[in-house]
Amino acid sequence: MSQPEASGTAVRLERILPASPDRVFRAFLDPDLMRQWIAPDDLDVDRISVDARVGGRVEVWHSRQGVSTGKFEGRFVRIDPPRELVYHWAFVGTEPEKGEYYDTLVTIRLQPSGPGQTQVSVVHERLAELRREVPHVYHRLVPGWENCLDKLGRAASGAPVDSH
Repeated sequence: MSQPEASGTAVRLERILPASPDRVFRAFLDPDLMRQWIAPDDLDVDRISVDARVGGRVEVWHSRQGVSTGKFEGRFVRIDPPRELVYHWAFVGTEPEKGEYYDTLVTIRLQPSGPGQTQVSVVHERLAELRREVPHVYHRLVPGWENCLDKLGRAASGAPVDSH
């Protein structure tokens, strides 16, 4: 595993997961699998909607201790199973009518890395506005991705995932 990098406008992480590229790729698009890993440990996933096609949307609603923290929503730009997934990923706060909408771009690349393993590369970019407007969310990106990737490895491999 390489050290995560955060430049202020992009975050880059790599990780070897104990599952095949097909299984890891599926975990990015299957709502039941996503529910197991798509939120850091301090958040609960309330609902997920996925339209897994180019131009299709993904929405994930979160809460913390029963209180909504808003949602993340995205639009798929590229789906190339099981190698690459590119999507717009926006943080939508609890008051989107007040401008709480921060559009970013996530690129996921998967490569086989030995028997039953996958190297996952995550590039999350276009973060300048998010960093400027909601720094508390920006500063949680790297630890959030690290926590989610740990859980993704367990979900894709079929191991139990403890959310809290």
